[in-house]
Amino acid sequence: MCYCLLFYLICVLLQRGIPFEVKLPESVPLSYDSLAKEQFDIEIEKGIKDIENGKTYSIESIAEEMKRDYGI
Repeated sequence: MCYCLLFYLICVLLQRGIPFEVKLPESVPLSYDSLAKEQFDIEIEKGIKDIENGKTYSIESIAEEMKRDYGI
């Protein structure tokens, strides 16, 4: 175990950083086909609560974001 840690620290020094890439997993949108009925119902309930709490987006802001991100 000590040799592994020593090797790791030497790599950090030589590369002036961690010796591997760190990435977060890409977020994948939910699809209807991947959800059980109970899961789907939970997601719908979340959406209804968002609407009731005013957590919505205008069509203008969505169009602007799509144009900026996807050139649509």
